[in-house]
Amino acid sequence: MSATPKGLTKRQVRRREDILAAARKLIAERGYDGVNMRDLAKASGVAPKTLYHQFENKEKLLRAAVEERFRYLYQLIDDEEVERGIDRLYFILDSVAESTKQNLAYAQALTPLLTESLTDTFSSIRVATYRKALDQIAEEGEFVDWIDIETLTSLIYRQVNPIYLSASRNSDRKEQPWIKHAKLDISLIIASVTTGYTHDKAIQVAQEMQGSLKG
Repeated sequence: MSATPKGLTKRQVRRREDILAAARKLIAERGYDGVNMRDLAKASGVAPKTLYHQFENKEKLLRAAVEERFRYLYQLIDDEEVERGIDRLYFILDSVAESTKQNLAYAQALTPLLTESLTDTFSSIRVATYRKALDQIAEEGEFVDWIDIETLTSLIYRQVNPIYLSASRNSDRKEQPWIKHAKLDISLIIASVTTGYTHDKAIQVAQEMQGSLKG
């Protein structure tokens, strides 16, 4: 659903992009449930029938708009060259936190969507990015030999997801202790199952976050 359909002309592709951009803008302004097809058609400069022709219904259109933004953000993160796996993991946390802060209204509007059962696609996009960082640590040989990467990925994601959801409900852009809590929790987990540089870096970050949260 998120990929641009094949066979479209350049004009049709541009129109589709304009529609999805307008959808994201309206989501940020009105909330996910506050968008209707008539207003979206007006904002996009197309007839309502064009929206239905391309996307079938409002649910598919809005989910396409959200999914494309997710894929774009996480692709940028995945493409970043980071030398060590643990540094990649912190880079992911910081990048998503910064994106949430810069697009807070949009993040707040998506809270209902991301807490529904229809979030498998969004979860898989995010989980794959965290898994890439953990796979990198594994390739560096710094996990204890009994750790299961899939289980650890799931554990890390469970620490991160609810904190980002709570952040999207926080309107204060300046104070974001949730990312510090995420880093502290994840650092303690990683430190307990790693050696070498990864272990040392996780301990360092855990100490920094603990001190920052106490201050």
